[in-house]
Amino acid sequence: MADLEELRERVLQREDARARARRLRLSRERLQPRIDRDRLLLAERQAALDAQRADVERLDRRGLTRMLASWDGSLDERRARELAEVEEAAERVEEIRARLSTLAVEADQLDGDIAALGDAETPYQEALADLVLAARAGGSGVLAGGSSPGDEEVVTWAEQRQLAITRRAEVAALIPSARALLKDLTRLSRRIEVIAAGIDVTVAAADPHGAFYWADMLGQVRGPLAAADEAVLRVGEEVEASSLPDLALPDLEGFPARSASIYTPLYADALAEQMAQAQAWRTRVVVEAEALLEELLRLREELADA
Repeated sequence: MADLEELRERVLQREDARARARRLRLSRERLQPRIDRDRLLLAERQAALDAQRADVERLDRRGLTRMLASWDGSLDERRARELAEVEEAAERVEEIRARLSTLAVEADQLDGDIAALGDAETPYQEALADLVLAARAGGSGVLAGGSSPGDEEVVTWAEQRQLAITRRAEVAALIPSARALLKDLTRLSRRIEVIAAGIDVTVAAADPHGAFYWADMLGQVRGPLAAADEAVLRVGEEVEASSLPDLALPDLEGFPARSASIYTPLYADALAEQMAQAQAWRTRVVVEAEALLEELLRLREELADA
């Protein structure tokens, strides 16, 4: 069996290759938005060029545009101006095409380098696992720095890296769920805000029909609220099953309960109290959902090099 020093050296070599692959992928990911942005810009500039050429064609062919320009003596002047605008628009199109060509060459180079490195993640994790197994079996070796640790230190060193890899994957899996939850709660919050504005107007106008309408709208929020509650439960189950530390999840309790009397909307004070509870609830749950997402993003940043 290879000794621990050799196995650890293999881990470090795999780690270096993995780091190179990740840097290349990051560079490629950062390049793509520039390519997409320039493609959109090219389409816009090409459309502007086509429009300018169409203006020149209208002046060149027989028709109302040419006839009117001929009558007032502006044909030659307008045609010269339109041709100058066509030339300028064409130059702008060529400028963006040249830039896109340069970006395409850079993207192809990065794609080739990434393909040449292949899968750097799997060999790294396999090397870590081999190191842990060998250390547990009682091998001997040294860590970086020239010290001579015991086998348990080597196990800890490798297992910490394995744990960081696992947590990074768990965080990456949770972030989309947290984003979706925040989006749903933000949508609910905006809906409640609209209802609150409607109730304010209704109460001020002493409009019983409006009061019943807006109270019913508030009750209808409970449907999507139940769906959001299910989403929170699913996120909680994912967190509980993971190796991540406890994360504070949004608490969706506290939304105003359905009134026992159908006549509650007729009482301005009772309706206003329900709305105040709903307003406080919406503000709190959105803040809590934002905090959950921010914590996951912080963990992703912390584990970026894992």
